[in-house]
Amino acid sequence: MLLFFNCLALASRCVSADVAEWVPLFNGKDLSGWETFLGRANPGETNYGLNFDPEKVFSVDQVDGGPVIHISGKYWGGLITTQEFADYHLRLEYKWGDKTWPPRVKSPRDSGICYHCVGPPAADPIYPWPRSFEFNIAEHDVGEFWSVDYAIVDAEVMAVGESAAEYAAFKDWCERNGANGPRVKFQKGVKKQTFRGGGFMPGGDFEKPAGQWNTLDLYAVGDRSMHVVNGKIAVVLSGLRQNVKGTEVPLTKGRIELQTESAEVFFRNIQLQPIMKIPKELLSPNNFSIPRIDSNKHS
Repeated sequence: MLLFFNCLALASRCVSADVAEWVPLFNGKDLSGWETFLGRANPGETNYGLNFDPEKVFSVDQVDGGPVIHISGKYWGGLITTQEFADYHLRLEYKWGDKTWPPRVKSPRDSGICYHCVGPPAADPIYPWPRSFEFNIAEHDVGEFWSVDYAIVDAEVMAVGESAAEYAAFKDWCERNGANGPRVKFQKGVKKQTFRGGGFMPGGDFEKPAGQWNTLDLYAVGDRSMHVVNGKIAVVLSGLRQNVKGTEVPLTKGRIELQTESAEVFFRNIQLQPIMKIPKELLSPNNFSIPRIDSNKHS
């Protein structure tokens, strides 16, 4: 059942007409409220499917003095909420572990938050994630958008510049993501472009050094969303929708999934707050700028 998160549905949690309390999605003890899905990452591996995790890819551990969800990274799939959500601010913290797995042992570490998940757990025969919008968690590209199973968005993007540093940064992004483009990056205030698949470069590399905890904020209200990494806006999306039998219709609610994708990762303090709109202060022009691109940072 969809949690519409308003003061009528959560009257006991609302502290005012405009501010609702945070709702924990992780109780710190077990994985109640979540399901697991594991598909093979390599030929010959077992496809464990739904709610069968004999190798403990997902577990609850103690790290840095508190409870965490530990995702080993082996296999591809995710930990997905049993409930659907709409109109919310999701906040969580993550940090990388040390272990990586085939086929990405030497690749940048990768995970992600898939939101507004709908349909079967593995909509794509190769990539075992449901139709959704991805808030990617990948080294150097945290906060970027990827379309899962052809979910559709509009975003303000600008062409990557022609300087040597900008071109090098774009080529590095392509190599990290196994892509050939598009040669655009998010920039607030420019013309919108529609994406019916794939992804694009975020507004910058806002991740902390490996071993440190990072804070991610996802705002999803109506047909808009915003990806924020350590207080920096990486991407703003609008017109969130999907193609259903040849017609594009809004996709504004669904489940939330934490990905396993060949890299060990820890999550903690996973909480959700019902909201009616994205805070105005986040949409201020002062929060958007064209960051300096340093090609050496991505080497």
